[in-house]
Amino acid sequence: MSSAASPAVRPVVPESVHREDPAQFVRWALAQLGMPVQLGERDANVELAEADRAAFAGQQRLRLPLKGNAAAGQESLDWDGRFGRWLVERLRTSGAAVHARPRMQPMTVTDVTGALFSAYQVDGGQLHLAGCQLTDHPFLRLSFAGDESGDAIRHIYVAPDGSSVSDELVPQLGLDDLAPILRLPPRLEDHALRSLVAAGRRIATKQSTQRDPAATTVEPLAAAVVWVRHAEGRLQFTIGKSTAFQTFSSWAKLLKPQPFVAKHSGANTFHLAATDDGRIDAAEQVAVCEESGRRVLRQELVECGVTHKWVLPDFTDVCPVSGRPALRHEFVGCTVCRQRVSKGVMAEGACAACRSLTKISKDDPRLVWIFNEHAGLDRWSRWQLAESQTVYIAEAASLLKRLLIVVEKETLAVKRLAQANRLSSTWIDASEAERADLLN
Repeated sequence: MSSAASPAVRPVVPESVHREDPAQFVRWALAQLGMPVQLGERDANVELAEADRAAFAGQQRLRLPLKGNAAAGQESLDWDGRFGRWLVERLRTSGAAVHARPRMQPMTVTDVTGALFSAYQVDGGQLHLAGCQLTDHPFLRLSFAGDESGDAIRHIYVAPDGSSVSDELVPQLGLDDLAPILRLPPRLEDHALRSLVAAGRRIATKQSTQRDPAATTVEPLAAAVVWVRHAEGRLQFTIGKSTAFQTFSSWAKLLKPQPFVAKHSGANTFHLAATDDGRIDAAEQVAVCEESGRRVLRQELVECGVTHKWVLPDFTDVCPVSGRPALRHEFVGCTVCRQRVSKGVMAEGACAACRSLTKISKDDPRLVWIFNEHAGLDRWSRWQLAESQTVYIAEAASLLKRLLIVVEKETLAVKRLAQANRLSSTWIDASEAERADLLN
């Protein structure tokens, strides 16, 4: 028995969104061969070297179309024609791949760091380059002709690790606008180039419309190793004797200034300054203590509850009534509870707590705690109470008298015990004997 032979699988043209007019691709290829092209109004003119003239019946000059198909008198760009076969052969005899760079790629340290330096502002200091290394990395471009004459060239791009380059990254890196490297390109080992080409062929097959596992792609017209420059280094910010660093690492063409991340405040900034003790931080996070004049981090300052100045906590105390810090020289004594409080809570000689006593029942837990410690107070009725962060302020009343007691919260020790007539606003401190009688 015999079986029919399997039909041969026809090589396919890979699909790609990266396409180029053949005339433009031809001009790039000639530039890669070191053959200058003169652009006229209608033609692209090429002067042939003597060794190349035999392929064109001794012609010294070729007229090529600027775009699209050839017109009368212009050389056909058909890849099966004499010019197409000659160009592909010349590219192949020049080596396994030609070498190129992105045309607009930064090439020097100055090119790379110029934009970085201009992005930062350093108050009272300087910005230096603490080191920068530029390295070339090999990408690969495989270029394929279309199915029909005049079809656009399809380009497949391969990253140095053998993966496909994303469609967005191609123009970002300038892989779609290449300049030739005619002398001394970076060195790429033969096995590394073969690996890249093999990866490109696999990518090309995968991107083809034909999903046959046995499918192969047509031979590429050209393979170009595209050397993309990578920049890595760090910037040094110096203010006085203090230094801070900002590292950078990116493809040179994509390198953009990144905000400095302040170690102490955590702020992101392009504007740096230093505190008086030498900490470099975001300028907007550095502020002046309005009491001492010291430059410190803004987060280290507190607002005075009286003057509203921003000052270091060392110059403040916390008001027990408001709970807010205030400059020490902005404290006074309350004439009722005798607490040292900020001026902001005082009115008519009494603090806000003493002016806001609220009626409570005798079973209020706060009163119960006080009665347990000072049993004699339970004889009084009609209680009002307020509290600060440190004391309870309580007032009781009988038919003819009023009683004021100020008790520490933590120890329930009596800070003040005073009496007043029912119709009087003047408190008279109890004597030792009266204290003993009132509290026990």
